[in-house]
Amino acid sequence: MTVVRPEIQRYLDTVYPGSETAPIASGASIRRFYRVRTSEGRTLVLVDYGLPFDGETDDLRLGRVFREAGLRVAEILDASAAVGCLLLEDLGDVSLESAILAADTDKDAARRLLEQAVLLAAQVADRGTPVLARSDRRSGPALDAERFRFEMDFFLEHYVEGLLGCDSPPPELREALHALADRAADTPQRVMCHRDFHSRNLMLPPTGGMAMVDIQDARWGPDTYDLASLLRDAYIDIDENWMAPLVDLYLSALDEPPAEGFGTRLDRVSAQRMIKALGTFGYQATVRHETRYGDAVTRTLHRLQRLLPAFAETRPLHALMTDASLLTPPT
Repeated sequence: MTVVRPEIQRYLDTVYPGSETAPIASGASIRRFYRVRTSEGRTLVLVDYGLPFDGETDDLRLGRVFREAGLRVAEILDASAAVGCLLLEDLGDVSLESAILAADTDKDAARRLLEQAVLLAAQVADRGTPVLARSDRRSGPALDAERFRFEMDFFLEHYVEGLLGCDSPPPELREALHALADRAADTPQRVMCHRDFHSRNLMLPPTGGMAMVDIQDARWGPDTYDLASLLRDAYIDIDENWMAPLVDLYLSALDEPPAEGFGTRLDRVSAQRMIKALGTFGYQATVRHETRYGDAVTRTLHRLQRLLPAFAETRPLHALMTDASLLTPPT
């Protein structure tokens, strides 16, 4: 039996006496997750925040937004602010990542799964945006230039300096990264973004369909952001020949066509998002001492090596990163 915090154990003994818990991998989250099996055999997911919380968490507030928009997320079954935990519907263990890995050489099956995810990304933008706009989160945080600049600085601190040990990256690099951040944030239309729309946060429940987890960071962002997060997912390989058809599928699924220049905006956000991901992986390795992101780092670097030199506006950044040996996988 897994040991949880004493406060949580007392809470579980009250609401589900005789239940047992087992840990669930939590990725980059600072929260802890457990599967709870009740004495009747029912399973739930427990989210442990580590401390009591006041009022409602972002999971609760944003869960209402997703559900009102008709977007599948885990139902919240119970919450204890005093203990600092939630009990959620169990969506199972099959993520988009694990399903694609299980498909192995069946490329048609993998592509169908990605198409399903692309359609869901379009639904988040179409259905979620008007609901977020009238919710109590309408003035909430956004993926804007300030946020993107912070993420570029985070990359410099935790990946370049922390993981790679480069104490004095050239000042021109920071300027080029901030320029990319500003361009990536420049969007003609802000939409609701899941924000971490990737294969580990997309679940295939036993009841069918596709559901989303890790929704607490949903916010306003560029109209390309969730699609960029999916198509440049650090955890799965995606055939480059599928990219254009998947983008076309996304565009055809939207209620209204986006403004001109979608492809250019998608490339900018993809580059920013991948560099931001490297910062996260560097933080996980150097601060939290997690060693399981090596493949994700290598995959992301290879994609940046292809993307950055392909466009005039990112070639200077590519040259700076290449000269500083930042696009070579760490040993």
